[in-house]
Amino acid sequence: MSASMLRVRRDVFTAASSWRLLQWCMTRGADEFTLGFLGPPYMSGTVWAELDELLAPFRRRVASAGDRWMLTGESAAVLQAMLPNGLLGTVSGPATVRDPAIYRGGTLMLAIESDAGVGILSLQDDDEASLARTGLPVHRGGTAC
Repeated sequence: MSASMLRVRRDVFTAASSWRLLQWCMTRGADEFTLGFLGPPYMSGTVWAELDELLAPFRRRVASAGDRWMLTGESAAVLQAMLPNGLLGTVSGPATVRDPAIYRGGTLMLAIESDAGVGILSLQDDDEASLARTGLPVHRGGTAC
């Protein structure tokens, strides 16, 4: 099995194309995701409590990895509501959801660094050919430059 790394960048991705990328990941077997949260501590009655309620049906506890959530059509819709600027979109405010990561069979498939506006895709087998057919803008290399 050969592997390659491709890069995605905010400056060439719209919110809509980032959701197409997520859909492509799902068709290639992506089944979980994680999110980073920046802001005040979790307290009931806050934005965190609302987000926790939205994500609760999809939660999977993973030892030593924190929370992961099942990636389904329904949870993807929740992600779209939580990240209105897309997976690669800018994030701001006192409480933000950031740095989404997508997993396939427990292995990282797409890692996004929200501040830098870049993501790294870790591809296997014929993923690269399949991704090329989508027409989504991806770039060679695994660095964020």
